[in-house]
Amino acid sequence: MFDVFVFFIGYAMRPKSYSNLLQSVASYVEGLLKIEDCSDLKLALQIAKKRGTPPLQVIPTDGRCLEILARSVQAKKIVEIGTLCGYSAIFLAKALPANGKLYTFEQSEHHAQVAGEVFAELNLSSKIEIVFGKALETLPSINSKGPFDLIFIDADKANYPNYFDWAIENLRSGGLLLADNVFVFGYIGEQDLPNGDLANLVLAMREFNKKCVEDERLVTTFLPTGEGMMVAIKK
Repeated sequence: MFDVFVFFIGYAMRPKSYSNLLQSVASYVEGLLKIEDCSDLKLALQIAKKRGTPPLQVIPTDGRCLEILARSVQAKKIVEIGTLCGYSAIFLAKALPANGKLYTFEQSEHHAQVAGEVFAELNLSSKIEIVFGKALETLPSINSKGPFDLIFIDADKANYPNYFDWAIENLRSGGLLLADNVFVFGYIGEQDLPNGDLANLVLAMREFNKKCVEDERLVTTFLPTGEGMMVAIKK
C-alpha cells in the first residue's frame, strides 16, 4: 500500500488548480455521459441548423449542469434570459414537474420562431412560454408570476449587470441564479484589455460578477466550465 501511495505522490499527482484544462479529461467525461445522444437534443440542433441559427448554444455538459441544478432546488418556475434555438431550455424543462413553467426571453424574431418550432416538435409548448422582445423591457411582465425558483442568464453580455438587478428582486429565498459566459471567452482575468467592444464586454461582466459576489443576499461561486458559469443561491 505504501508503494502505491509513493507512486501517486511521486509520479501521478499533478498540481491542483481551479480549472482542469486537459482535453483528454473533457473527452472522457463527454464520452461517458453521452448527453448529445439524446434524440430531443439532436432534433433541436437539426431544426436550428436547417433554419440557419448560429451554433451558440450551451454545450451538452453545461446543459446537464443546468438540469441538475434545477432539480436540486425542485424548481417549478424558471426564467431563462436568452433562448436561441431552445437547446438549454430543453434541459431546464426536463427538471420541471408536469405543472411547471419556463419563461424564456428572446429578442430575435428568428430565434424565437426556431425555438417555437423546436418546442412544438418536442411537445413542450405547454411547459415553455417564449416572451419575445428586449428582455429589459419584457421581464417586468412576469413579475406577478414570481418569485422564481431559478433564473438563468445567457443573453447579451453587456446587459448582465442590468439583468442581475431584475433577477435578485424576483428570485425566491433558496432559489438559484445562474449565468453563462462569465469568463468572457477567457478574457475576464486579463490585465491588458483588448480593444473595442470586447473590452466593454469584459468590463460589464466584471461588474456583473462583482455584483453577484458582493450582494449579501447571495452565496456565490463560479464553475470552471469552458465559458465559466456563475452559480449563486439566494439566502
